[in-house]
Amino acid sequence: MRVLVIEDSQVLRRLVETCFRDFDFEFEFQRLPHSPQRIGGFDKSGLVIIGMYQPFAIGLGIIRRLAARQESPAIVAMTTDTREKSVAAVLEAGADAVIKMPFRPDELREAVTQALDQRQMH
Repeated sequence: MRVLVIEDSQVLRRLVETCFRDFDFEFEFQRLPHSPQRIGGFDKSGLVIIGMYQPFAIGLGIIRRLAARQESPAIVAMTTDTREKSVAAVLEAGADAVIKMPFRPDELREAVTQALDQRQMH
């Protein structure tokens, strides 16, 4: 499966990749663009993992654009903003799961597995 990871931190990108070394994933990494209209990476990604940082609105815009695609990918957002209204905004934008940082590898794997299973049921 093709996986697009939108994350600025090289350490976090490597951690994400390491969490899924036993999965049949092909990774593409991209830094958070300055505009939600500039989503690079795989057009046909089955999964997108995105780091949500300030400005929060850019991440929300990217999630909305990804969720609006004809064949939208499963979307998992990673965030340090654990306020209930922030998590709700990410889910309302179209994310299938939100993982709060810092996280354990098994928590990320579980969130990704649930998001992928949820997409397959629709």
